[in-house]
Amino acid sequence: MRKATYVMMAIFLSGLVSVGLFAQEKSGRQEVKRDTLVFTVYGMDCPGCEGGLEKQVNKIPSVSSSEASWVRQQLKVVVRKDSVLKREDLEFRVKKANFTLEGKKQE
Repeated sequence: MRKATYVMMAIFLSGLVSVGLFAQEKSGRQEVKRDTLVFTVYGMDCPGCEGGLEKQVNKIPSVSSSEASWVRQQLKVVVRKDSVLKREDLEFRVKKANFTLEGKKQE
């Protein structure tokens, strides 16, 4: 019984994830594409740094999500649909997390 409950929860959660990744339109199913920007960030030296940076960057209204990697010294930022990410906003949040922002490249 317990195993069946876990299986049903997994199916339910995977359905929620797939709903978030695709937009349904009258003409059919169309994938939602968002801009992902990749930045080099200096100063991260542990996994805890990743969480602190992500927490600050996710406070920016135009940011949908972010993912930091202290190993690669990299920050991936997904910008909300129909939004613009201002470099000043990102620099402020990165600096507030005590790191240094370098350049960016489109992914």
